[in-house]
Amino acid sequence: MFTDWIHWCSSIRSDELLWALTPLLLLDAPRYVLGSLVMWACDFVSDIWRLLTGATDARPHEYCPSVCVVLAGLNEADTIASTLGSVWGSYPRMEIVVVDDGSTDGMADVATEFALTHANVLVIRKPRRGGKSSALNAALPFTQAEVIVCVDTDSHLGPGAIWEIVQPMADPAVGAVSGTVIARNPFLKLITWLQAFEYLRSIFVGRMFAHRLDILAIVSGAFGAFRRDALQRVQGWDVGPGEDGDLVLRLRKAGYTIALAPYAQCLTNLPVSWKRLFFQRRRWEWATITFNCRKHVDLANPFAPHFRWSNLAMLVDSWLFSVVLLYAFWGYLGYLIWHSHEDLGKLLFLNYLAYAGIEIVNLLVVLYYSLDRRRDLCIGLVAPLMPFYYLFLKAAQVWAITEEILTRRSFRDNFVPEHVRAVTWHW
Repeated sequence: MFTDWIHWCSSIRSDELLWALTPLLLLDAPRYVLGSLVMWACDFVSDIWRLLTGATDARPHEYCPSVCVVLAGLNEADTIASTLGSVWGSYPRMEIVVVDDGSTDGMADVATEFALTHANVLVIRKPRRGGKSSALNAALPFTQAEVIVCVDTDSHLGPGAIWEIVQPMADPAVGAVSGTVIARNPFLKLITWLQAFEYLRSIFVGRMFAHRLDILAIVSGAFGAFRRDALQRVQGWDVGPGEDGDLVLRLRKAGYTIALAPYAQCLTNLPVSWKRLFFQRRRWEWATITFNCRKHVDLANPFAPHFRWSNLAMLVDSWLFSVVLLYAFWGYLGYLIWHSHEDLGKLLFLNYLAYAGIEIVNLLVVLYYSLDRRRDLCIGLVAPLMPFYYLFLKAAQVWAITEEILTRRSFRDNFVPEHVRAVTWHW
């Protein structure tokens, strides 16, 4: 059977081969492989040059602004103590504000017990849930720190994470810095293993490339740093879901640069069921339409006073890869199934091998930049299964994009309490 497939591949014309690999060439190769390879090649040459000249590659922690770490959560009594333990004492000029957003499981009590034996920890109890944006904003009047660092209450910071994430703030043009989110439970189940590799590919390496092109459009809600003055200028967080991406777009609109600290790492728990993963990604993808195509579409207006070419490139990247080519992918797949009955299996196997090859290349790039190659190599062993995983994600993505275009579904999601949704502008 494999021999027949090899014979079939050798018999098709080059234009037919290109047509067969259209989804790969249009959707995933330019976004996730070519850019990463160009970045790696530049860094490899630079590293060789430093090796030959004896130059150091040390990243000194010289910038030390005052920092307030905000831990805002709902019903996280089981994890808040561990998160506080990973944060407290990891940076000299730091205070911590815990915001309990109307929890019913005693989260504030656990945090208060921690605060009694640890200095510079403040716990705020909100009697009524207002959503994550409301909780984050509630912390701002209680600190005068120069940098606000947000950490999810179910996450764990890696060594030196706070030091790493504040270093780009030495540049006054930087308004926010994205940390790197990696899996805390990568080998718990197959689904967490697949997500763990996706995070390395998309968040760790993918955001490096976006940062260098100055088109980084997201600071993860799980771990990100914001200049206090910049937050005050844009009036804090707006109502979510997708409040982290919305804030970044407003900061870009205000003229700030968004930076990345790839070695400021935060470990987080990943969804352990396909249903929970589907709903998570569905909520994430709504923001593509709500913010990039509606609320902040003026970033692409060349006559706007805040116009920058990098912002236009960022929006075009989102429109092209997350909307236009996404529908083209599913249209192509439907066409393939409808018109290629005899060779359908061969065509699908060809695409699978090509996608699997991409993941192997991505793994090699990840290992080049990795701080823990043994761990990341073990995570990367799942690469042959990634094409099937990404097919699932594309299904969730097209579902979310379609329902948000047609129904504005994000504004009926329980991520934001109903009493808040009712008075929110529906973009």
